[in-house]
Amino acid sequence: MSDLLTVSEVARRLGVRPRDISDLFYRRLLDDACCPVVGSRRLIPEQYVATIAAALRHAPRTRGAGG
Repeated sequence: MSDLLTVSEVARRLGVRPRDISDLFYRRLLDDACCPVVGSRRLIPEQYVATIAAALRHAPRTRGAGG
């Protein structure tokens, strides 16, 4: 299972908050079918990390007060 990552692992690699990635899934900007939730973890294929990085670059930021 070494080619599958969690949201936290991908966030560390990309230098973002895990919530930034999770929000993209909730906003349907990333593919749920490609990265299913199993148990309480979303499993992300290694090959999908570049797609996440691109989505983070292009998605409008939605930050609360103080962010």
